Amino acid sequence: MTGSKSSPQRSVPQRVGDTVQAAGLILALVLGAIAAVIGLASLIPGIGPLSPIAARWAPTVAPPTAVVGLIVCVIGIAAVRIGFRRTGTATTVLGGVAAVTNVAVIIVLVSAISAAGGSVNLFTATFGLSAIDSASPDRHEVYDKSTSGDDLSVSIYEPKGTKGPAPTIMYVHGGGWIAGEPNAASSELRELADHGYLVVSVEYELATLDNATWQSAPSQVACAASWIQTNADALGADMDRLAFWGESSGSNMVANTAGAAVQGTAESSCGGKVPAPAAVIADYPAFDVTGLYENAPTGPGAGTGTRLFATSYTGGTPEEYPERYAVADSVTHLEAPAPPVLMMTAMRDDVITPSDQLAWAESARSRGVDVQTVQVPLANHAYTQKAKNSIGSQGHLSIAEAYLSERFR
Repeated sequence: MTGSKSSPQRSVPQRVGDTVQAAGLILALVLGAIAAVIGLASLIPGIGPLSPIAARWAPTVAPPTAVVGLIVCVIGIAAVRIGFRRTGTATTVLGGVAAVTNVAVIIVLVSAISAAGGSVNLFTATFGLSAIDSASPDRHEVYDKSTSGDDLSVSIYEPKGTKGPAPTIMYVHGGGWIAGEPNAASSELRELADHGYLVVSVEYELATLDNATWQSAPSQVACAASWIQTNADALGADMDRLAFWGESSGSNMVANTAGAAVQGTAESSCGGKVPAPAAVIADYPAFDVTGLYENAPTGPGAGTGTRLFATSYTGGTPEEYPERYAVADSVTHLEAPAPPVLMMTAMRDDVITPSDQLAWAESARSRGVDVQTVQVPLANHAYTQKAKNSIGSQGHLSIAEAYLSERFR
């Protein structure tokens, strides 16, 4: 290694020490290269498949990766001083690039979150990451049956120490209508409960190639909403402060249910009156199912897979079932006086095209709906669900809570 002072006269302990130093420097060099690639690919959108992958992880790993970059930079400087000049210099440069680019990612993300009314604790985002699904609901309750006769349940996260009825969130998970489960983001749902919300997370029937659920799943979500209303006293739910919250495909169903509930046309699989929420929150929403098929992005996890979501849910293509797609498209159900909507769009989304999401928002506004949009830069689809306490997780929770506090006054 250039610059090292090796000598055949050195003792065995000295040679062992040199080997350990060299191995540590090589490890630092590799870590610096990885961290630098993550930072550069997060900032630059066109680096092949690396950019969308980095965008999926940047809102989670940027803070610890920036720290890694700083450590690698220090190691590189120390290596230069003890004689590993070329390798030490390369390590210093890579560490510096990693630190600078990842700090830039942090600044861009935190600035956007702050501008939207949210907040981020960077210490927690760096050193306090934890599993997104590590919490458990307080209890489960069966609210309906699937079309095959299986029990459908809600997971209930209860606020502690709340006096009187609590503001309530009905949460509907994503997964392209074909995957996902109610407690996949349980750590976030528990945090919302710890902040005083009653959270009811809904299980619904998943679509398969042989079982299109474009009618059954939304009606089950509507049934869950009516179940909350029927059991409001026992649950401690404040129905005047009710919000529907969905992610991805779940956003589609909560928006459709909310709009239909206001119009009095919501169809519940278990009957009963479907309550209209005071607000709807949508993360990276699949509002435009027709666009989900026709404008399927290219990239890892997109393209053919995205079209599979739409065709499984509806049973076919837009050409085969235009009426089903029309029913599934959220704009069909949003007419004034629909509830206000907070939409958070990941601007590097390679599953649901950001332009389709923003076009939906403009279309809804033209129909008199109050839609507030938040554009999350450098972030890909499902950026919130990699780890609890990440910039992405803290960001979307704090933005949504600020929005709900304003609506629930």
